[in-house]
Amino acid sequence: MKEERYQDRWRGLEPDRLERYKALFEYRPAADPLIAPADIGEGHVVVDLGCGPGSLSVELAKRVGPRGHVHAIDVNADFVQLARERVSREGLGDRVTVHLEDKETLPLASGSVDRVLAKNVLVYVEDPAAAYREFRRVLKPGGIAHAVDSDWDLAVAEPVPPDLWKALLRAVRPAFRHPNIGRALFGYARAAGFEEVSVQVLARADTEGRLLPVVKGLCEHAQTLGTMSSADIERVGRIVEQAHGAGALLIINPQFMVTAKS
Repeated sequence: MKEERYQDRWRGLEPDRLERYKALFEYRPAADPLIAPADIGEGHVVVDLGCGPGSLSVELAKRVGPRGHVHAIDVNADFVQLARERVSREGLGDRVTVHLEDKETLPLASGSVDRVLAKNVLVYVEDPAAAYREFRRVLKPGGIAHAVDSDWDLAVAEPVPPDLWKALLRAVRPAFRHPNIGRALFGYARAAGFEEVSVQVLARADTEGRLLPVVKGLCEHAQTLGTMSSADIERVGRIVEQAHGAGALLIINPQFMVTAKS
């Protein structure tokens, strides 16, 4: 099995993966329910942890307005450059600071931010418990840490045979530090000292192929890791493509939304 660290693969992205992620991470209004519990508004100072190419950071900058500020943070230099370019094109340079940060501490003073948003990033973090302690450190009293993440054992791709789908999910586990992070977020928040923590699960069924790139990405991970036979990987890909073409593909990837108030 080829070794692939769950974080290292984000530090260096091949051009084709970079292009694919640019499209995949584009913010769309359909994602509004995922960030709504963070209650981000005018004048807030917000951390966008794992900002990627910066699409969400730009959306947040529009929401906080000229009196607010967004700290966009990522480990990937290409993402950081793309985010800075995006912010500049949108004329929001005075509202967004983009940080290239390879440490698991936040480059911000204690008690300096109103909101921390971690959307689909804690699955890769070495120590989520330490991350939540950092969230609590940088938040002002009454501030909110809002985390959104998957729980891969709960994902569904129909009509892929259940045993084959489970085999794929097992094969890609090394690509994630915490494949079942979704269910664990509540416990991490409480352990960090957040007393007011709420949990919601959004499991919107995709019948249009919106999540098809996610399934393709899982297949690529399994191929790179060498944890599943090429024949079985190709079988998964063939089934989902044929089902999508026939209008019979159903994908569900439940998202745990955990909102912790300091």
